[in-house]
Amino acid sequence: MENQVNKSLVIYVCNHGFAYDAMKEAKKVGARGGTILHGRSSISHEKAKFFGLSLHPEKDMLFIVVKENQREAVMKALCDKYGVTSEARGLCFSLKVSDAIGFSFEPLELEHENE
Repeated sequence: MENQVNKSLVIYVCNHGFAYDAMKEAKKVGARGGTILHGRSSISHEKAKFFGLSLHPEKDMLFIVVKENQREAVMKALCDKYGVTSEARGLCFSLKVSDAIGFSFEPLELEHENE
């Protein structure tokens, strides 16, 4: 296993179509990239309203592994523009990562096209 570097998994869940733009916001504060999964809410059509808000059945989930010292800034960036009060209806939480293999937080090296 790699040396344990303090890392967190930021999980952001929003209405379908907002995760790509939310990822752009996360990158502005230092996130390197993420994985987007598409899914459906488990809420039936009879329960499509929650506290007077219509719930969108199609969801996106964005997973971003960040250094612990980036976690709060990334979560704030996601929810400031695409939080629960926005059309995205996004919510965000994080989990500690205890072990990881294959993650690098070093600057990316650009490949040379003429080599």
